Amino acid sequence: MARTHRYLLYELTKSCQNDCAFCYNVWKEPGEYPPEELEPRESLALLEKVITETGCKFIGLTGGEPMLRDDVFDIASFVSRRGVLPVLITNGMLLSRENVAALMKCGVNHFEISLHGHEPRVHDALARREGSFEEVVEAVLNVKGLGGQVNTVFVATKSNIGAFKEYVELNALLKVDWILFNRVACGGNGIGRWAELAPSPAEIMTGLDAGAPAAEKYRIGISAGVQVQPCLIDLSRYKNVPSAFCPLNAPSGESSYFAIDPAGNLRMCNRSRIILGNLLREPFAAIAEGPVVESFCGAVPEFCRGCRLARECAGGCKADAFACYGDLERPDPYLELWKAEARKIT
Repeated sequence: MARTHRYLLYELTKSCQNDCAFCYNVWKEPGEYPPEELEPRESLALLEKVITETGCKFIGLTGGEPMLRDDVFDIASFVSRRGVLPVLITNGMLLSRENVAALMKCGVNHFEISLHGHEPRVHDALARREGSFEEVVEAVLNVKGLGGQVNTVFVATKSNIGAFKEYVELNALLKVDWILFNRVACGGNGIGRWAELAPSPAEIMTGLDAGAPAAEKYRIGISAGVQVQPCLIDLSRYKNVPSAFCPLNAPSGESSYFAIDPAGNLRMCNRSRIILGNLLREPFAAIAEGPVVESFCGAVPEFCRGCRLARECAGGCKADAFACYGDLERPDPYLELWKAEARKIT
């Protein structure tokens, strides 16, 4: 069955002012990654081709830090004029009131802003840039003050999960619409030390036990963006924390989650370093429906066989498994780490 492509990610640039301890950008992993970034004219030609060939409804403008591209406003305007909703995924550093107003005129109404703690000490240490907490708070206030929507991105680590309730309360004060709860993943900067950063399943549940009721109280949505294996953490106990498996695992093949890098290369997602082909030279469908994609989507670890959710869950994130082990058939490294606690669902 051919997949639909409602949502795509376009990584405008590899540059970023932060150097987050857990950054998953694939060009930060050991080994070579194509260094090219498209010129403004080439970026618009790429987007025209992709929108025409996929009929996508949303394009996430990400990076690196997309606001470091001088033509980010032109790109957002172009996407919007083609009837596609642009979503800005940003560290917030350059979201002055003037820039937010300009972006909203270009059709951007939804902003995804990284905020990793309820206080400067925690956030700045994870972003590895002093003063970044204040910049994020100001960015959120600027967007909300102009009527835009904000979801913050919380990467759960050992250093911030214990204060998730306080984090939710800060988001309530900032009038944030939604919190994207991401368990720290393996890849990028974190590939050599992610296990040091990763909270245990018990720590995640303790954080959610406190934070989920607070989010419900303040009517803030939460969703799990990085897959949490149900054999380790039962998210069904939190009625206001919906979670879905990676769409690439879905047996029905109804949806996808592809990423386009700064050189126009198509990858499985923004955490996978597997380059499928270049969209400036090849049709989207020819790349997105090839044998590599089929292998990626169909891989199920041996450890997971016998579990009722083996096909949908597929052991977690295959991009992380490939980054850590070079093997799509291995479980997500998080599951490997806590395998002894896993309880297969039958």
